[in-house]
Amino acid sequence: MTKPDSRRITNVQPPAGTTLFLIGMRVTHPLRVRAWLSVLIAMPRMLVHLRRHVDAGMLSYRLYLGPSLMVVSYWRSPEDLRRFAADGDGPHLPAWRWFNRRLADTASVGIWHETYVVGGHETISSGMPPWGLAEAVGAQPIGVGQSTAAGRLARSGCPFTAST
Repeated sequence: MTKPDSRRITNVQPPAGTTLFLIGMRVTHPLRVRAWLSVLIAMPRMLVHLRRHVDAGMLSYRLYLGPSLMVVSYWRSPEDLRRFAADGDGPHLPAWRWFNRRLADTASVGIWHETYVVGGHETISSGMPPWGLAEAVGAQPIGVGQSTAAGRLARSGCPFTAST
């Protein structure tokens, strides 16, 4: 496990195109085990594949359990994400086609995703290893003018910064 860093840190400037991809599933009918279990099992297979194939472009990920199982992942670019999703030799496209044939629009299991190309952003952490965007693209100590969220947003080029 990565050792905690007692300094307050923020991420280094992400390369242009860095992409945040959120994807999740929700069990809508607990008794339809075959439906949601099939979807649940597909995600770890994809994550193992992506860890073994770093050239696919996924930089890092975290898995979260809650009302919706969720994977937060960072990618080099939206093109890398799209290429992985459309790769007939990879694990995603066959699973997606199976889902669309068998489960789409049945309400047996819910799935969702959101894609963001990182632009105006800010991060901070303290007392722990780099997390999220800082883990994906690198971390640096908080510098002059970065002690507030507004300062970190301004550094990222975000035009919508508050004065606090």
